[in-house]
Amino acid sequence: MGAALQLPAGMALAPPPWPALRQELQLHHAPALADGSPSWTLHDPVRHRFTRIDWITYEVLRRWWVADAALIAEEVNAHTTLAISAEHVQQVLEFARRNELTEPTAALPAPPRVSGLRAAATWLLHHYLFFRIPLFSPDALLQRLLPWARPLGSRSFGRATLAALLLGLLAVVWDWSAFTTQAVDMLSWRGLALYGVTLVAVKIAHEFGHAFTARHHGCRVPTMGVAFMVLWPVAYTDTSEVWRLSDARARLSVALAGVRTELTIAAWATLAWALMPDGPLRAVAFTLGTLTWVSTVAVNLSPFMRFDGYFVLCDLLDQPNLHERSFALARWWLRRVLLGWETPAPEEMAPGLRRALMAFAFVTWAYRLTLYLGIAWLVYHFAIKAVGIVLFAVELGFFIMLPVIRELKLWHAGRQGWRGSRRLRLTLGVAAAVAAAGFVPMAGHESAGAVLQPAQHLAVRLPTAAVLEKMHVQPGQQVKAGTLLLEASASAMEQRLQAAQVRIRQLQAQVAAASVDTQQQAQWGSLQKQLATARQEAVAAQEDMARLRPRAPFDGVVMAVDEAARAGGVVSPQQTLLQLAEPNRWRVVAYAGETTARALQPGDGARFVADAAPMRGLSARVVSVAPHASTVLAEPMLAQAHGGALEATSQGREWLLAQPMYRVELELLADASLSPRQWRGHAVLAQPARSAWERVWTAAAAVMVRELGF
Repeated sequence: MGAALQLPAGMALAPPPWPALRQELQLHHAPALADGSPSWTLHDPVRHRFTRIDWITYEVLRRWWVADAALIAEEVNAHTTLAISAEHVQQVLEFARRNELTEPTAALPAPPRVSGLRAAATWLLHHYLFFRIPLFSPDALLQRLLPWARPLGSRSFGRATLAALLLGLLAVVWDWSAFTTQAVDMLSWRGLALYGVTLVAVKIAHEFGHAFTARHHGCRVPTMGVAFMVLWPVAYTDTSEVWRLSDARARLSVALAGVRTELTIAAWATLAWALMPDGPLRAVAFTLGTLTWVSTVAVNLSPFMRFDGYFVLCDLLDQPNLHERSFALARWWLRRVLLGWETPAPEEMAPGLRRALMAFAFVTWAYRLTLYLGIAWLVYHFAIKAVGIVLFAVELGFFIMLPVIRELKLWHAGRQGWRGSRRLRLTLGVAAAVAAAGFVPMAGHESAGAVLQPAQHLAVRLPTAAVLEKMHVQPGQQVKAGTLLLEASASAMEQRLQAAQVRIRQLQAQVAAASVDTQQQAQWGSLQKQLATARQEAVAAQEDMARLRPRAPFDGVVMAVDEAARAGGVVSPQQTLLQLAEPNRWRVVAYAGETTARALQPGDGARFVADAAPMRGLSARVVSVAPHASTVLAEPMLAQAHGGALEATSQGREWLLAQPMYRVELELLADASLSPRQWRGHAVLAQPARSAWERVWTAAAAVMVRELGF
């Protein structure tokens, strides 16, 4: 099936620079291309790499021993229906050199030697995002176990799995409250540990799904092992031999085997969760049924990295090497558009397919850029900040800037093909205009996290633990100033008042006796002071007792009443029993950065936009700006942990901002006609006119100052 590319006997190789093909290369028949022409798969057993080649490349490689481009073209034209030129042969020669299909020649300079430390650093830069460690060769084991595993891929088992999936989903919908309750219960250290163990087991099953299916179709599975993505371990299986299969459906079945295995596990686990009683086994079934769906859809089916989704897409479109080919087309298009460099397309194809592949390349580049920077951001925020900064610099320099530099070097090498072109002048003009526009000062706006709340707001709490006797108001009730809101009692406070009153009566009797008794007159002054202290304690106790019967300090509306507060129940001093607000006056509290806050003046216009309220932006004006930045967030609902826009962390009862911000108070210019409650959103505040370059520099400098501690 796979004959090695051998030189005919008696034929001598041409002298350099025409290179010889490597003797171990093999060719396998492949499906016909979209235009109906035949194709072959070129197998490099040393690197274990498979490359699809077309008819022209195949015929040129068969006559490689001729060692002359013009003569090879003549041979192909004479013995086939193809009509090619020496330029086509030269393109195949470049393809062979680029893919390392030729033997190294003495004419090529030896690569410079590098030190061990530099070599290790270079390897780490190339591979820290992804590298593999093979662990064992499973081929013999797969061959022995294949008869036992083959029924799991049968149609009858597939139908049973589909039935299990439907029944499981119906059970989840029927008992949705129990399903969501189980999800909340899993948010613990024990649940996270179970998720971790389950993820390892599912991914191992995923890889064995690939391996068994490949072995079923007669492909060898040379290795299984562990791959590392940013030092995160994932299992992998080498099924690259599948590319020698000429049946596209067989290749597709191998590519989808891992996903099918995970979805099968998820289907049966979901049904098991519905049938099992509460307990550890049901928790395991829940973990398998939920985690497997997420990992399959979010990771394995993505076509933008070389996971299952990528190979499935290649097979569905019958477009092998999709990433490399689409990237080459995108670079070719950029050269034409930006430089006017008219070079032949990397390969001939229909215009619609070419546009689709170029769009896929740009989307893939954007996805990978977002992924790489997101990984650095996660490491920075949740691990070691220094490591996050290093990763960000490496990804920005090595994975973004270095490819750009390489492309620029290629442009420089081919400058004779585009120098002085009209398209180049247009590109330079547009770039200069954009750069110049970056220096034009423009007024801007800052979107600051903000909350809209009544201008007067009262949260009623008791001074001590007490027994709630009666709640006199209900949510939405309008009350007048002085209205009794609730009644509570505290035995300790009553005892304290009674003790103070008894002490007062005793001291009054002693003072009266000292005024007529000559022996006690010397103590009269001291007794008077003790009496005054006792009266102060009694007044304080009475004031505290009065706080157990709070009254409305202003006309307002009861916003909320704690449903847990029941008559006869004990309430704590930290418990907010009810909230009272003035209904017709509103204020906005926002948190702005230093640049915006310094430029704001009382009376400046602004707007408030609520996150969830059914209303348009409300006009407002600045009332006051705090003179100093604050690190304490007085409105916890604005923290990201609660769905807000401000980055803050909880420490005790306080929320601390990640970076100091200025508190800005606004007032609405018109009646909002809203129910009295707090509305989270953002305030649109005017910024001073600055250029785009100044804004970029200020933001970068602020990050450097904050993170490096300058």
